[in-house]
Amino acid sequence: MKYKLVSDAVVKRLPKYRRYLKQLKENNVSRISSGELADKMNLTASQIRQDLNNFGGFGQQGYGYSVDNLHDEISNILGMNKEYSAVMVGCGRLGEALANFLKNYEPNIKIDAICDIRTDFHGKEVVGVKIMNKQEFDAYLDSNKADIAILTVPPETLSEVVELLTAHDIKGIWNFGLTDLEIKGVAVSNVHLSDSLQSLIYYINHPE
Repeated sequence: MKYKLVSDAVVKRLPKYRRYLKQLKENNVSRISSGELADKMNLTASQIRQDLNNFGGFGQQGYGYSVDNLHDEISNILGMNKEYSAVMVGCGRLGEALANFLKNYEPNIKIDAICDIRTDFHGKEVVGVKIMNKQEFDAYLDSNKADIAILTVPPETLSEVVELLTAHDIKGIWNFGLTDLEIKGVAVSNVHLSDSLQSLIYYINHPE
């Protein structure tokens, strides 16, 4: 289903809604009002209603939201109701941690191939997937389609990796490298762990 164009701010709040709703499901909460959800998420009830109205609303006056239904609807909007094939390039400690995170928390995103240039990594397994060398990885991409690439590579190898991936029609890149990517026709999320840490340090030094 196609939805009307929404702001990046709304899109970035959707995973937060999904995460809180999942917690409510695990606590056997069957329904919740926009006000109750707003209190949990540090938003306003009006903001939540406005966000959800972009996609149809989903609530009933006097009843609120069905937690199960709203979780499923937001999963559908995000596309998290589908399965995705992922490849990982760079599998040091960060890459291994990300692979285990996906396996445990987002199992519909399945890592099917892992590549690392370090020869001592070749043949080892992470989340049940053997780490390939570059030649093996090239051959894998020639024969298999992947939706998402997860990158934890240094800046000096990034352009070569991106060229290879875009040649094989990767749809999205989850980039943990130090250099931001912007690629026409490819969805990219640049993640800098140090950004959130530096924001934390700011608030430590500038308390309200």
